[in-house]
Amino acid sequence: MIDDERTSFEIVKATVDWKSFDIVPEYAESAAEAMEKIKQDLPDIIMTDIMMPGMDGFELIEWIKANSYNCEILILTAYGTFEYARKALDFGVTGFLLKPINETELKELLNKAIYNINQNAGQTDHADSSGYSLPVRQACEYIEKNYQENINLDKIANYVSLSKNYFCNIFKKETGITIWDYLIRIRMEEARKMLLETAQKTYEISEKVGYDDPSYFGRLFKKYTGFTPIEYRDSNK
Repeated sequence: MIDDERTSFEIVKATVDWKSFDIVPEYAESAAEAMEKIKQDLPDIIMTDIMMPGMDGFELIEWIKANSYNCEILILTAYGTFEYARKALDFGVTGFLLKPINETELKELLNKAIYNINQNAGQTDHADSSGYSLPVRQACEYIEKNYQENINLDKIANYVSLSKNYFCNIFKKETGITIWDYLIRIRMEEARKMLLETAQKTYEISEKVGYDDPSYFGRLFKKYTGFTPIEYRDSNK
C-alpha cells in the first residue's frame, strides 16, 4: 500500500484478515519508494492513495502501465469526487475505495482483484491472434515484430489508430488478457528459446527481449516460468 500517512496503512492492515486472501500487506510512504518495491517484488496487487507529495497516485499508475508491470490496482482516497472516480476508470484500475475504509467494500475489491489475477493466469496460454478484430491482430503483430524495443501504450494505440482506453478495452475483451500480458508472454517465450538454443549470457538475452535491467528481467522470467534464467537453461540441458 502506498500512502504518505502510515496511520492509513495500519488501519487498512487491521480491517481484514489478509492471511485469508493469501496476501502479505507491505507499506511505502511515497511513489518513489513504491517504484523501487515494485521493481524488486513484482506485486500482483497495488493499493495507492491519490494525493501524495511529489508524484501522485495517478502518475504512479501511469508509470506502472508504461513499464508493463502486470498487477491489479486499487485506489484509496479521502477525495470522493466524480472527477477522481472517472479518472480511475479511465486508468483501468480494479476499484476505487474511499476513506474511511469499509470492510465489506475492501473484501469485495480484493476478491475481484484475485479473480482477475486467476483468470489472466488461466487464459494467458490460450491467447493468439486468430479470430480477432483487425486492431487486435495489428497490435499482436506489432508486438511480435517489435518486442525487443521500448514499447509503450501510446505507440501501440497510434499504430492501430485507436484511443488508448478503447484499445485496451477491446484487447482485453477479445483475448481475455491485457496488452501487457501479451507483451510479457512474447518476450518470455523468446527468452526461453534463446536460453535453450544459444550460449548468450542472461544480460544479453535480457537486452534482446526489451529489458535494460537484467535483474528485473530475471525476476519477471522466474515469475513467468518458475525458474531463474540460469535454472531454466540448466534444467533443460
